[in-house]
Amino acid sequence: MHLYLVGAGPVGLVTAVGMTKLGHHVTVADIDRRRIENLRAGVSPIYEPGLAEAIQEEAGSGHLRFTTELSPPADAACSIVTVSTPVGPGGTLSTANVEAAVRVIFEVAPPDHVIVIRSTLPIEGVDRLVALRAGRPDGAAIVTNPEFLREGSALADFERPDRIVVGWLERRDIGAAGVALALYDGISAPTLVADARSVTLIKLASNVFLAAKIAYANELARLCDAVGADIGTVVDGLGLDARIGRAFLTAGPGFGGSCLPDQAVALSVAAAVRGVATPLLDAVSRSNDAHQRAIIDLLGQLIDGGADPARVNSPRGATLLVGRRIALLGLAFKANTDDVRVSPALALARHLRAAGATVVATDPRAVPRARIADPELVTVTTVELAVEASDAVVVVTEWPEYGELDWRDLARRMRGDLVYDTRGIVSQERVREAGLRLASLGRADHPMTSMSNPASCDRSRSVRSLSPSPA
Repeated sequence: MHLYLVGAGPVGLVTAVGMTKLGHHVTVADIDRRRIENLRAGVSPIYEPGLAEAIQEEAGSGHLRFTTELSPPADAACSIVTVSTPVGPGGTLSTANVEAAVRVIFEVAPPDHVIVIRSTLPIEGVDRLVALRAGRPDGAAIVTNPEFLREGSALADFERPDRIVVGWLERRDIGAAGVALALYDGISAPTLVADARSVTLIKLASNVFLAAKIAYANELARLCDAVGADIGTVVDGLGLDARIGRAFLTAGPGFGGSCLPDQAVALSVAAAVRGVATPLLDAVSRSNDAHQRAIIDLLGQLIDGGADPARVNSPRGATLLVGRRIALLGLAFKANTDDVRVSPALALARHLRAAGATVVATDPRAVPRARIADPELVTVTTVELAVEASDAVVVVTEWPEYGELDWRDLARRMRGDLVYDTRGIVSQERVREAGLRLASLGRADHPMTSMSNPASCDRSRSVRSLSPSPA
């Protein structure tokens, strides 16, 4: 089938490549002429493992084309809309881009055409699409098909999804929902077809629930610091409960990216304007901000001479950062991407600068995007340059290479002696052999062994080694 896809962003490009691998021909359209020219040359505008190679392969085979023409070809049976829904005034998600794309398609698409909305919609988004189609009884059908792709593993997530969900706007679109579902023939996954309002809430509620799990793990990590417990052991134990699961319980510097933070706010706002009290939803975003401020306070006190995170829980720590030079390792909101949207690293950098510190940051992939997102941030291209004359090094993004650093060499470049690891990936042995102090979020030293050691658990014969799922 020939598919017309609007929006050459992360979701659009992964969807386009995924659909071509299922045997479809896909024409990708975008108003950004430079982006389209680069894609035609095989250059991906984003870093996603395997994406650039897949684009080159599928374009070379003729299955994938790129255009700036914002109307579907005559032989396209379906249009897929993957444009952004950025945060608008008051924290709501804007559907302006989606509505603009749908209007253009409506003008030229025949009645049997199916428009698939893969963009994330706010709760009121379905009503806006219904209103947009009002007075067009013979207009193209519209269905929703939210994505559940994780940056850094998006191609694999498309090929092996947890579920495929399709929503119909009105009763007359039920048949079109089946057409949209058939696009995924060849993929084995649970499927759900329902009304689009329920499907929209499935998408939003899923991401906010994951954000809540991360926020919960982060609060537990700070509690572990206070009582001398180990967050890894705690969340491994929680994850053994099938009702809870281990995914998204890995503590870190806070959740980020384009989905979880925005949708946590959007869902809370949507409930508030409808008079629905949601104290739990409201707390998710506040918890994330409080966690990042707590990291700043702790960092100031550790630099000032505190050796034990359990003894430095005063909120005065930020005042001790004046004049300090802090190296941030990692700018992307997670590893295996160059995405810095709502990145915890950029949030920490802003808090540090507000406290009077000088911040120098680096990242294997995200430096160019970080410079655009935060022009005031000093960025460098290597870890060695970042740590030069620093009072402390803060590991913010879980890039694997940060777990293999030569701390003896880095120690010689530093002015101070503190390494603060928010991800739990730094080698304790290497840091301490280098004569540096290591503080790791929620991970106090314990004589007890981890769950991956069979001797640490009476049920060891049935317990596998647990590894955190990427957030």
